[in-house]
Amino acid sequence: MAANDLGPAVIAVAWTFAALATAVVGARIYVRVRFLRTLKIDDYIILLTLLLGFGNSIFLTMAVDWGLGQHLSVLQAEPARIMYTVKWVYLCEFFSIMCPGFGRISFAFLLLSIIPPTTGRKVFLWSVIGAQFVVDVGTVIISFAQCRPIEGYWDKSLNADCWPPHIQQYTGFFQGSFCSLVDLVLALFPVTLFWSLRMEWKQKAALSALMGLGVFAMIASIVKTVGLRALTETEDLTYAMADLAIWWTLEAYLVLIAASMPTLRPIFKRGRNHTHDASGYGTGQSGWSQSKRAKMTNPDGAGPFMTLSQPSSREEIDLADWEPPTENSTYRVNAAVEYEEPERDNATDGIRRDVTVTVVYGKPSPSEEKLTG
Repeated sequence: MAANDLGPAVIAVAWTFAALATAVVGARIYVRVRFLRTLKIDDYIILLTLLLGFGNSIFLTMAVDWGLGQHLSVLQAEPARIMYTVKWVYLCEFFSIMCPGFGRISFAFLLLSIIPPTTGRKVFLWSVIGAQFVVDVGTVIISFAQCRPIEGYWDKSLNADCWPPHIQQYTGFFQGSFCSLVDLVLALFPVTLFWSLRMEWKQKAALSALMGLGVFAMIASIVKTVGLRALTETEDLTYAMADLAIWWTLEAYLVLIAASMPTLRPIFKRGRNHTHDASGYGTGQSGWSQSKRAKMTNPDGAGPFMTLSQPSSREEIDLADWEPPTENSTYRVNAAVEYEEPERDNATDGIRRDVTVTVVYGKPSPSEEKLTG
């Protein structure tokens, strides 16, 4: 049996996910400032996305206050409530379209910053960004141009000149289907990168899952798109719009959260990296080597990650005061640390750079024996 009032559910979804998204974006900004000491274009876009999400939640709250979620039969005695409910839901379309759209664009920019510098991949992602923006802006224009004057959409007493309802419906079907496809593409795209890397399959699966959270937004987008038909086929408009609003709000915030979660990987790994470094260095090493390696992983001392904008370098570290566990002889230890620089100048989101350490043992020269003796 359907609920008599979906208004409380709309409010709960709108503000619960707004709070969750705020926490995730706040953590994202912390990671960027803490480890990168700068914000990039995808961070600024995600902040815009969050503001658009707030706009969606605010406008839906106003719509619920007028009667969104209640059955039309309950509001029949107060036509003004029906009119203003439709008004605020209609104006909310801008936020419901542009919020998840910019979230997808932000994630595409994030992928651009971490993928290998191949022309094909870059052209593909830039095409996704451009197409997403054009489709979203075009949908907004069509939506707000369907009635002249625009107030005629919610105020039927104006006898406005409006397009047939099926135009908006077909536009919504196209935009929703396109966005669902983009969610799927952006979720699968990182898999093609990680599964070609030389790492354990568990790491590949974990990274692919973390970067592929957009599939949940895709599900919400599909449900929302299918539900668009109800707006033209039902007489209970104020109730049907509430059900649709829940799904477009879920879509918007799930896109935002999915686009931000990969950037939080340094937080998830921070505690483990302070106790031991990730795989790739072998086993059976002394506490000295683990401690030195942890420090050399980030010469800036800004956590367990190195800024990839540093040039390739080779450092010779004199460890003359270290005594290996052998016979009573003085040894000189040189640790050669090589940083292998990828062909890009920005890297984030917990993707570690491996450091190769070569330790050479040798007897000191006679002159050095005199100095140490």
